[in-house]
Amino acid sequence: MNRHDLKTWPKYFAAVRSGQKRFEIRRNDRDFKVGDILVLREFEPDTQDYTGQVEERQITFLLSEEDYGGVIHGFVAIGFGEVAPHPDAAGDLTPEALAQWHETAASNAALRAQEARKVSESYAKSNMGVARDRHAAVADSAEAEAGFHAAAARIVRKG
Repeated sequence: MNRHDLKTWPKYFAAVRSGQKRFEIRRNDRDFKVGDILVLREFEPDTQDYTGQVEERQITFLLSEEDYGGVIHGFVAIGFGEVAPHPDAAGDLTPEALAQWHETAASNAALRAQEARKVSESYAKSNMGVARDRHAAVADSAEAEAGFHAAAARIVRKG
């Protein structure tokens, strides 16, 4: 598993932090692999300086030109999620850290559900039933995920 430091402009960084953006389109010059960690560093292009804000995400899916002709040659679409605790770090993992990880995952899933629900409702107004249903299913799934992580955090805290 490799770590990849990436400059991320403020509006995209904010979208990643809020859970709205769960992908990157990048030049595949780093040999990205599923399981690698993206270290997203907020970069202000006007001042050409880093802000000091950092988010880490784990690559969960890759889509390249070989997989889908819609990806530009030399680029890759990177799907990512929260960084899962590494199995080798189990000895260092505390119940509180695990509970906090589950709470963060619950919060991010709830944000995804909220956004998917908004999109679903916008499609309902434009009479696009298939798209409405697809986004409603994504919202339902994200709500279930949020509930799972919230319950796991409570269980871990009860000890």
